[in-house]
Amino acid sequence: MDISNNSLKHMLVTTKRKQTVAGKAQSQVESCLLKVEGNVASITSLTKDLTGLTHVTTEVGYGVGGPSMTTSFPIPDIDRVLGILALHGATVKLSYNKANSKLVFKSGSKQTTLDASPDALAFSHSQDTISDHTDRSMLLAERIDSMGGVYTTADGGKINSIACYTINSTEMFEALRCDNMNGQKFNRYTFSGEKKGLSVLVGDPSIGGETLTKVTVEGLSPIEPPKWEWSFDGGLDELFKQFSGPCNLHVFDFTEHGQGMRIAINFGNGSWAFQSGILA
Repeated sequence: MDISNNSLKHMLVTTKRKQTVAGKAQSQVESCLLKVEGNVASITSLTKDLTGLTHVTTEVGYGVGGPSMTTSFPIPDIDRVLGILALHGATVKLSYNKANSKLVFKSGSKQTTLDASPDALAFSHSQDTISDHTDRSMLLAERIDSMGGVYTTADGGKINSIACYTINSTEMFEALRCDNMNGQKFNRYTFSGEKKGLSVLVGDPSIGGETLTKVTVEGLSPIEPPKWEWSFDGGLDELFKQFSGPCNLHVFDFTEHGQGMRIAINFGNGSWAFQSGILA
């Protein structure tokens, strides 16, 4: 399979969902399974604490098997693979040999081989394999309609989003990254919606400064949604950093179920993310 080096790096960095906890940067996802169906590659993965889910896609060149090709490539360590891609060319030919569990990267005159298996552990301190974790992630992803704003519960019930805001990804990143002002890095973002507005509050006024950003709303449904407010973590600044252009942010109210509020962000081109709010 031929894939753009930059596109693969984008998918892996986005999937990592890097965040800062207690002043230390950490990846919420350490490994994943790259799935290919025809000319579309995708990664679907829950974060380690199961509060976040990311689905990213990109187009790839057909390999052996042509447009009907369906296969998968285990990524045993996202950081190690990013290190490999950093020294390869613009287009990478990716292949996987199940017999000897070898993942091979080729570009130009370079070929790099990495041990890889879907049966490897998904996280360093976990009993779940990469394959198991991917299956679990896919089951949840199938219940989330990030485009239409509908969440299907385990018993088949439907929860519709209470609001959908069309915003600019870069503007949202600029709002969220103020959490890093003067080195604060609290990884806490308080979203609030009132009338037709959407705001994000980050930081602490007694430490490095509290910043309130009124985000430009380019589209809204319904015309005037109910007033709401909730705090989220999950490294949302790093998530929005990976995208540009318009996106749709759906807000789900799970308070009647004792599960707070959740958001789904559809970035277009098949990529989206889901994040549960912080529970007291």
